[in-house]
Amino acid sequence: MRLIATILIAAAWIGITTTATADEPLTLMGTILQWQYPQSKLSGSEMSDVPTVNADGKRTAASMVCKTNMTTDDSVEKVLAFYQKKLTPNPKADDKTKAEWKDGRAVLISDESAGRPFALHTILVTTKNTSTTLTVSRGSSETETHINWKHYVRF
Repeated sequence: MRLIATILIAAAWIGITTTATADEPLTLMGTILQWQYPQSKLSGSEMSDVPTVNADGKRTAASMVCKTNMTTDDSVEKVLAFYQKKLTPNPKADDKTKAEWKDGRAVLISDESAGRPFALHTILVTTKNTSTTLTVSRGSSETETHINWKHYVRF
């Protein structure tokens, strides 16, 4: 019974849209599509509330997190090249992108693969009100590259 209730609550939550900007509602699939690796398969997608709290445990801001897992047959190197190109500053960016990044952003890419039997890379993108993490991995005997995506938004 709890499992059914949890599934129903999750389904209702996914159907709810919360205003991200004055013009556009924030939806799970709309947000994923902005970050999805081309032709990747999605699994385990969800959107949920995340309490942003101060040192006293009091909520300071409305916030949420979206997350999903993606898989692709493409190599880790090809996946990393896609995201590096996507995240490179572009003076010809559209007005929406420029508005989202008007306060600046930081992009950190790390490689934690050294001495391990698998590739493991982390991409962290931080703006004034968002934090996005992509973990890209592939074991030496695996046939697919895994991309774990989490996107935090503070309203």
